[in-house]
Amino acid sequence: MNQEPPSDSSNSMESIEREFPKLLHHPFDLSLDEWKDSLAEGGISLKEFTSIKKIRPDSKSLNIIIVDGDSSDGDEIRALDEVCGEEIPAAIVLVETPGNGARRDEDSSSLLAGFVPKPIATEPFQISIRAAFRQTAYRLAAHREENHRTIISRNLENLTQIGIALSAEQNNHRLLDMILTRSRELTNADAGSLYLVEETPEGERSLRFKHTQNDSKTIPFKEFVMPATKASISGYVAVTGESLNISDVYQIPKGVEYGFNQSFDQSVGYRSMSMLVVPMTDHKNEITGVLQLINAKQSPDILLPDPASADKNVIPFDPAIQQIIQSLASQAAVALENSMLLESIEQTFEGFVKASVHAIEQRDPITSGHSERVTDLTCGLAEAVSKIKTGRYADVEYTEEQMKELRYAGLLHDFGKIGVRESVLVKANKLYPLELEVVKNRFATIKRSIQSEYQEKMIHLALGGNKDKVKTLQAELEQRLEETGNLIDLVLRSDIPSMMPEGEFDELLKLGEFTYTDIDGTEHPYLTQYELNCLTIQRGNLTESEFSEIQSHVSHSYNFVVQIPWIKELRGIPEIAYGHHEKLNGEGYPRKLHEEEIVLQARMMCVCDIFDALTASDRPYKKAAPLEKAIQILKFEVKDNHLCPELVDIFIKDKVYQVVEAFADQEYEEPEPKS
Repeated sequence: MNQEPPSDSSNSMESIEREFPKLLHHPFDLSLDEWKDSLAEGGISLKEFTSIKKIRPDSKSLNIIIVDGDSSDGDEIRALDEVCGEEIPAAIVLVETPGNGARRDEDSSSLLAGFVPKPIATEPFQISIRAAFRQTAYRLAAHREENHRTIISRNLENLTQIGIALSAEQNNHRLLDMILTRSRELTNADAGSLYLVEETPEGERSLRFKHTQNDSKTIPFKEFVMPATKASISGYVAVTGESLNISDVYQIPKGVEYGFNQSFDQSVGYRSMSMLVVPMTDHKNEITGVLQLINAKQSPDILLPDPASADKNVIPFDPAIQQIIQSLASQAAVALENSMLLESIEQTFEGFVKASVHAIEQRDPITSGHSERVTDLTCGLAEAVSKIKTGRYADVEYTEEQMKELRYAGLLHDFGKIGVRESVLVKANKLYPLELEVVKNRFATIKRSIQSEYQEKMIHLALGGNKDKVKTLQAELEQRLEETGNLIDLVLRSDIPSMMPEGEFDELLKLGEFTYTDIDGTEHPYLTQYELNCLTIQRGNLTESEFSEIQSHVSHSYNFVVQIPWIKELRGIPEIAYGHHEKLNGEGYPRKLHEEEIVLQARMMCVCDIFDALTASDRPYKKAAPLEKAIQILKFEVKDNHLCPELVDIFIKDKVYQVVEAFADQEYEEPEPKS
C-alpha cells in the first residue's frame, strides 16, 4: 500500500528489498540445509526444483535461481531469460567446478549475477547470494524507472488532450462522466466513483456521492451524502488532501485512521481490491472533490463479475499512473469549478429572466403563464423536428446550446409588453369599464329626461281633467322606457367581444343617429362616434390604434433583447423573438416578412403562440378552445398560408401539445371524412 505520491526513492533498491519477499530456487539434489537457518534470518525462503524447465519464478518475489553449471544445458539456462522477461525480478547464480570458464561463456544469460565454485563454501556463497539479490533489486528498480518514464511520456499528450476536452465541456453531468471515463481509460480501472465536497455556512463539510461507473456490474445510481471524516477512504483523502494507492482494501493494515466498508460489495456480489483515491484540488488549492478508481486491470476488456475473477485479474495501480491521475484530477477540479460557475451564472440569469417575465405578466394577469407555456411548446416542437429524418426538415437537428437559445427567446418573446399601456393589455371588452359606466349613466339620464318630459305633459293634462289623454301618455312613457332599456341592453351585449347576432350591427348604427336633450336644452347623441366605433368592432375588442399598440410589443421586445450582450451561442435570440408574429404570406407584423425571411425557430414559435392563445383558459373575453377546435384553427391558418404546414403536421403527429398540463392526457383524433 502506498499512501504518498510516488517518488524516486520508491523505486530504490533498498525499498524494493524491503517490499519484496526473497525466494531462493535450487536444484533438489543440491542441498542447502547447512545455510537454511542463516538464509531464513535474512528473510530468504528456499524452493526446490527438479528441472530448470519447471521453474516458475514468482512475480511478487525477488527470485534467485541456483543452477548447477556442470550438469545444466546452456539452452535451458538461456531459456530462463524468456521465462522471467522484464516483469519478473530474477537472477542466476551459477555453481560450477573451478576451471569451467569455457562452459560459463556458453551458458551466458542476461540474468547471470554470480558464480560459486564447488565445493560450496559459506562465505563466497553468502556473498554471491547477497550480491545476486542486490542485482535483482537493481534490475527491478531500473525496470520500474523505465516503465515510470514510459507511462508518463505516453500519457502526457493524453493528459493535455483530456484537459482541453474537460475545459470545453460546459454541461456538469457530462463533465463528471468524462472525468470518470477518462481516468478509468488511463488506468484500466474496472470501476470508479466521484464525490463532491459540500460545505454548510457553519463550515461543516460533507461528501456527496455524485457519479459512478462500473464495467462489470450494473448498479442503480442514487446520490447520497456522507460525512467528510477520516473514517472512510474517500473522507480521509478529502480531509487530508493525501492520495491513497491501496493494493487490497480488504487488507488495510491496523493502525491507520481509515477503513473500507465491505457491505456494498456483499450486496451486489462485487470484490473491490486495488484502489487509487486522489483529491480534486482547484486553483486555490482547495479540495472540491475526490476521485476514486477501483480495481486496475491489465486490459480494459477484462470483466470482474465475481470475487474469484477479481482475485485473478486485479492488479495494483502503477505509482507512475498515480501522478498522471493526480494531474488529471486537478485539471478536472478547475474545469468542474468553471462549469459550476457558468451553470450558476446561467441559473441566476434564467431566474432574473423568469422574475422579469413574471413581473410583466402581473401587469396582464389574464395571460399569466403564457410565456412559459409557449416556451415549453416551442422547445417540444424543436425536439420533435430534430427527430424527423425525412421530409423538409430531415437535416435539422438542434444542439443543446440552440435549445437553450430557443428557450430564452420563448421566455422573452412578449417582454415588450412592458411598453404597452396596462389598460390596453387588460382590456376585456370593447369599452373600458369607466367608458361603459359613462354610457350607462347617460342612458339613465335619457330615461329621466323622457320621464320628466312625459310627467310634465301628464300633470298639465290631469289639471285640465283630461284623464283619458293621461292614460295614453302613461302607456307611451312605459313603451319609451322599455325601448330605451332595450337599447342599453343592446349596448351591453355589443360591448362583449363575440359574434354579433344578425341585425344588431344595423341596430347599433341606427342607435348612433338617436339624440336626446339634456336639462339645459342641449341636444346630445345617445352614443358618441368613438363609442359607436368601439361597439361595432366585429372581431375582438380592440380599436385599430389599440391593436397597433398591442402589436408594438414585438418591436419593444426586440429593442430590449437586442441590447443584451449575448454570448455567441445565444445571439439568435433577438431575431427569433422578433419574428414570432410574422406569417408566411407576408401578412404578419411588424416587418411583414415572407416565409424565406423568417427564421425556422420563429416559425415554430408562431405555431405554439397561436395554439396557446386559442387554448388558454384565463382570457375573460373568450372561452378556451378545446383541443380539436384549436387544431382545426391551426389547419385553417395553414390553408391561409400563415403557418408552415410541415411544422403544424409535426406539432399534431408528435403530440407536442401534451407538454401543456391541460392536454397531458389528451390525443387529437382526425375527424371522420364526410360522406
